[in-house]
Amino acid sequence: MNEQYTLTYNPSNINFRPSTVLEEIFQNINTIIGTTKFSVPLFREFGLFATFVDKPMNTIHPRLVAEMVETVEKYEPRVLVEEIKLNANVDGQAYPTLIFSLKNGVTL
Repeated sequence: MNEQYTLTYNPSNINFRPSTVLEEIFQNINTIIGTTKFSVPLFREFGLFATFVDKPMNTIHPRLVAEMVETVEKYEPRVLVEEIKLNANVDGQAYPTLIFSLKNGVTL
């Protein structure tokens, strides 16, 4: 079994000069799940659909997790998403926590 890594989405955590492959992967995943589809010119399909905004957590949870897995693995092909946890805070914001491993052949 490959080593697992944990990333909790943080919209203010931006690293334009990652110094390691692992930092680059973390930055890429953070960018993928923080971007809504149609918001990137010339790359409209990148990111997640915004249809989950302002919806009850119990109704969107399975669809949002499925979309996150598919999107992260599509745009960051070096990772396998093992688990996604969605925890809402008292303000109703849900920042996902992703647990992932690196695919075979990816070296740090």
